[in-house]
Amino acid sequence: MPSWLLPLLFTVAASATSGAVVQDALAPCAAVAAQVRSVAVASAAQGQRAVDYEALLAPLITLPPPQLADPDLHARALQWLDNDHGPVVEVQHLDGPVWRIVQAGGTANCVHERFFRVQADGVLEAIDTPANYGDLCWNSTRDIGKLNGQPALIEREYLEHPTLGLDVEITPWTDAALSTCRVSVRFNDAFQVSERFCKDASICRDAEPLAPRLAEAYARAAGATRMENVAPPSPARARARAYAAQLLDAEANINGGYLGYTMLPTFGSPARTPYPIYGGSPKMEMMDLDGRTLIVRVGIGGVGWRELGDYLITLYQEDQGDEPGLAAVASFVVERRPTGLPSVTTSVPRPCVNTH
Repeated sequence: MPSWLLPLLFTVAASATSGAVVQDALAPCAAVAAQVRSVAVASAAQGQRAVDYEALLAPLITLPPPQLADPDLHARALQWLDNDHGPVVEVQHLDGPVWRIVQAGGTANCVHERFFRVQADGVLEAIDTPANYGDLCWNSTRDIGKLNGQPALIEREYLEHPTLGLDVEITPWTDAALSTCRVSVRFNDAFQVSERFCKDASICRDAEPLAPRLAEAYARAAGATRMENVAPPSPARARARAYAAQLLDAEANINGGYLGYTMLPTFGSPARTPYPIYGGSPKMEMMDLDGRTLIVRVGIGGVGWRELGDYLITLYQEDQGDEPGLAAVASFVVERRPTGLPSVTTSVPRPCVNTH
């Protein structure tokens, strides 16, 4: 055999072995992805307003209530733990002698985990905490679940912006080296007006077709400072320059009141949406409406910084009263619905670097 051929053969063999390892790691997620595709098609056909993510994953993945430690083990775990990440919420059984301590704290309910093994003599021994792939705060969570009836760590990141979706990281709990795969599910969506409130009927009528587009622009902007302006005013108008300055004033005034957590104006009518108060970080833009330059505020209903509900849209125009400023003239509630499943993919994820 020529001497130059031996390194090449080793390279080919190593590449084939590496590829087989990756395929083995992806196998659990490939099965889950196939199931998600079939379940999601049926759900979309039924016109559901929200995605039932647990139904997408079951029965391959289930999340039964965890088995909790008895009072004696719970107390010993607390004594053993360096309790610097908030109160202990639960001590959960994973598999065999292995247990998981869950601590949570802060308004984002950030989770810190510790894993340990109960040795034969009853002594608690720390074991490495498996890597996590989201920050385990708010819309990122990890649970002890079952994959085909066998213990596994199931991590989920629920996505709202710019598109609806879910990332699921699956770590089967085995005696061998742990391997993790990810299923990434993404949905198409549609926006539609569910409620309208009018002080000026003509503005309400003309603005309603734009409301879904404004909600979508906010969703797609994600964490950007500004969103796409779906109806920008003409820069040639003298009033546009005045409104640009007024926009800055309006943002400062509205958003300055406890970060802008203000009620959607409904002009005396009750709102059906469960969260009629702006949460999170609403955005404001100027817009042209049939020759009238207005200011629009777009956000999501919620509590504090948390965005929990429907999209909220308020239109303002220059107040003609004794006090200069802006007056609300119309508002809309916009629903977002999943409409289809453009992609379900599998991958081997990279661990997240926690900052909490």
